[in-house]
Amino acid sequence: MPWEPEAGSVVADRYRLAEFLGKGGISRVWRGVDEETDSEVAVKHPNYDSSNPPEIVDESIRSELDVLETIADAGGHPNVMELVDSVVHGDMLFIVVDFVRGEDMQDAVSRRGGITNPADIRAVGVALCEAMSFLHRNEVIYRDLKPDNVMLREDLYPVLIDFNTAKGFEPEVSGSGVSGTVIPNPVYKPPELNNDPELVGYRQGPWSDVYSIGKILMFMLSGSGVRKHAVDPRDFPGTRSTPAYLAEIIETATAEHKDDRYPNATVLARVLEARDPEPPDVARLVHLQSGETYEIYPGDTIGRQAADGPQPAIALADPDKYISAVQVRFDQTEAGEWVLRDHSLNGTWVNGGGWERVLSASGRERLEERGEDPGAGGDPPPEERRLDPGDEIALVHPEYPVWLRFEG
Repeated sequence: MPWEPEAGSVVADRYRLAEFLGKGGISRVWRGVDEETDSEVAVKHPNYDSSNPPEIVDESIRSELDVLETIADAGGHPNVMELVDSVVHGDMLFIVVDFVRGEDMQDAVSRRGGITNPADIRAVGVALCEAMSFLHRNEVIYRDLKPDNVMLREDLYPVLIDFNTAKGFEPEVSGSGVSGTVIPNPVYKPPELNNDPELVGYRQGPWSDVYSIGKILMFMLSGSGVRKHAVDPRDFPGTRSTPAYLAEIIETATAEHKDDRYPNATVLARVLEARDPEPPDVARLVHLQSGETYEIYPGDTIGRQAADGPQPAIALADPDKYISAVQVRFDQTEAGEWVLRDHSLNGTWVNGGGWERVLSASGRERLEERGEDPGAGGDPPPEERRLDPGDEIALVHPEYPVWLRFEG
């Protein structure tokens, strides 16, 4: 019989449970106090009394810890809850995260009867987009954005909580296979996460979280969820006066098919900031081996094709698995220049008059762990590089047969 924590219990001789905050299908959450630092924390542990089988509860909470460790290793993000510690006590896993003081979006919006100031909607939307962009470039899809999973501070500053259904781009290779189980939610989840029989094989990716952000913006305006795709706030009583640009942004973000949505959270943030539903200009890449042409938007990624699970914007076949799940990310500066940023362990090479290596910080660290000098023969390779039309891009190495040409 698992140990049953109660108010006053001390976990791992350090974290005192002060107040029970609530429970869900996977975990129970307490407000606690770190007795070493006297700081407030939130403490989560499995909820074996839920309707979910114990193996799903265990796998889900372990999956959440894996995601939180990935986030911590990437440096964290101000709009994402921070991992403090993880401990095992009484044969049960406890996850300790920072305590976010405020109220969840469901309560905050309901108490206000909706948040109708377009500036507030944009600010929350852009912050959520930035959090999602951070997750996506670190190979994580959130998959469960809903009002209950967003904490709002007094100034409406949003923080994402609850990562037990988040999923990495790498497919599961061990365990029971139930990690990151997603429960359908037709209000906030897109069709590809709701077991839509017409979309079997339709892959999840950054566009899936875009849909949910659009539904969250509609909830903020109306105070209630809308079970509909391509939602135009002007079609509903109480939100008919929504500015046209904002209504069109929400409608596009919540389109049924991913090809009709904004492709990623970076693009959604840009249109919100610009108050213009038209997405930014695209650039083009040509796969030099296959001749296939791809359109890329700011924030789009290239990575290895996997058999299941989330995928990057451009997924390339790589049976030898040298290409990372997210190899590179593209962005565009305010001046209109395109930039390639490496997110891999092996690096990416760009030829614009001579091959130059671009390598992520984690890739440089791996070389150093192997006793190799990342800057052998000169300075360490940069993490990003400007792209000019005609530049060739070699994923992994110029001798590896996956080349692209940037057309601009």
